Amino acid sequence: MTLSAAEEAKLRGNTALKEHRFDDAIEHYTQAIELDPSNAIFYANRAQAEIKLEQYGAAITDCTLSVEKDPSYVKAFYRRAVAKSSILQHKDALKDLDIVLKLKPNASASVKLQSELKRMVRRLAFEKAIQDDDADAELFAVATVRDVNMEADYKGPSLDIQVNGDNITLDGLNIEWVMSLIEHFKQGGKLAKRYLYALIIKMDELLSKEPAFKELRTELNTETFTVVGDVHGQFYDLLNMFKLNGYPSLKHGYLFNGDFVDRGSWSCEVMITLMCFKLLYPTTMHLNRGNHETSDMNKMYGFEDEVKHKYGEKAHRMFQKMFVSLPLMTMINKDYLVMHGGLFSKPDVTLDELRNNVVKRTNPKDGFEMELLWTDPQPENGYGPSKRGIGVQFGPDITERFCSLNGLKGVIRSHEVRMGGYSVEHDGKCITVFSAPNYCDSTGNEGAVINMTYKEETGTELEFKKLRAVEHPPMKPMAYTSMGSHF
Repeated sequence: MTLSAAEEAKLRGNTALKEHRFDDAIEHYTQAIELDPSNAIFYANRAQAEIKLEQYGAAITDCTLSVEKDPSYVKAFYRRAVAKSSILQHKDALKDLDIVLKLKPNASASVKLQSELKRMVRRLAFEKAIQDDDADAELFAVATVRDVNMEADYKGPSLDIQVNGDNITLDGLNIEWVMSLIEHFKQGGKLAKRYLYALIIKMDELLSKEPAFKELRTELNTETFTVVGDVHGQFYDLLNMFKLNGYPSLKHGYLFNGDFVDRGSWSCEVMITLMCFKLLYPTTMHLNRGNHETSDMNKMYGFEDEVKHKYGEKAHRMFQKMFVSLPLMTMINKDYLVMHGGLFSKPDVTLDELRNNVVKRTNPKDGFEMELLWTDPQPENGYGPSKRGIGVQFGPDITERFCSLNGLKGVIRSHEVRMGGYSVEHDGKCITVFSAPNYCDSTGNEGAVINMTYKEETGTELEFKKLRAVEHPPMKPMAYTSMGSHF
């Protein structure tokens, strides 16, 4: 029996999907759809590749098209539920799972996801009911550190913590201590809770003094300056990046552009390491907030469960409060504006408008703050719907207009995997950098960082350095959460 051209395209898509070539898979499934737009399987298969690329909005659209073609196609309803749950639409996802289980009552993956989402909905309702801002404020009181005892079996480096009235001081926090802590982490060790609480409190004190919109002049106090994209809990890849590119110091500045945590199963180690360098070098080590430095995302993608497993509920709540203090964007040398997500849903935003209006918010779901964390570029001019299902996509004309209006060379953002570690788009004015190689142990991408130099006559110049994934202990992504099996 001879296969149709559409079926052959689908099979090529299936092969690409199995080989983790998700962009290729989408291309092949799209060819199949163009040849036979009536086949529900083609849309649902393309949705699976889109889920792997975190294009959840596009996946929801494709699954909806699939069930329109075949209202009994179980996989389409299940994948739509996965995509909806990924962008925190838990109740809508449960409706799709109800349909799946009516059509196929013993669908084990759907039963499991339904149970997890019901538990998530109950937990969110409970946490909202008992939310106590005063109690959260007390987390950062000195008693949090003073009243906790050192673990008897702690074998990591020692830190002298002094509590004087309402003030906490850290004596002995130096580069030797930080490097010793990194080695302790590599051996599977944990940080003492007393030390962790003190570090988070001091980190929040420091970040609270920084504006939502930071402005840096790199040539004033660094010889080298590096912008790093998503790290996502890939601790061993972070250490390899430091080994190849240099550790943070007074002469080597860094800006980490969000998404330090979630997905990877060493998110605590990554976050604590970055905190230590920030406390050690506050004028040359900088952090922007990403969409994964929010409590909503941390519930779904592993950081909350990892922190609770390693350090307990109090540490989780302290991290969440500290995340809100992170800046949302950083301008470098008046040449590049760096944010995690991208530009805005209106084209004529000025830097002064951002300076005067952007504020630090808990879980931004609208406004400039949401868009700074969530939007993505697209090749077409104008605006388009987000493939993620959150925010918008902006085209080359939008980027050109923003940069021209504000006298910028370009914008630098992260937020999306790039197979080569980075991409230069929109006529060179929109740069994406992603620093987690072989993301989630499955994507096969390279990582990259951007090294900046400043020259008086030409301004800020960029050099890209690629990174390959390195070996790590046998721990799967999202190892501490049951949600990981669905993504």
